[in-house]
Amino acid sequence: MTARGFIDRPVPRIGMRINDVALSLGVSPNTILKLVEEGRLPRPRVWNRTKIWRVAEIDAALAEWPTDRPVDEPEPEDLEEWRAEA
Repeated sequence: MTARGFIDRPVPRIGMRINDVALSLGVSPNTILKLVEEGRLPRPRVWNRTKIWRVAEIDAALAEWPTDRPVDEPEPEDLEEWRAEA
């Protein structure tokens, strides 16, 4: 630790607030709320009134999202039915 008490090495993040989640995904906080409401991202954990998304849960949800496909490949029928598990 440094003289001011700051850790002088990287600390892994296990949770993020909404602005950090939005920044990480390159979208707005409103988009994060919409993705949560649609079931495409997990709901946050709540401590007092602070909402925190677990990085591992965000990563797991993103891993289940469909990947990009070639333009000439037909869209899967169940693509619109996909939802992240709670």
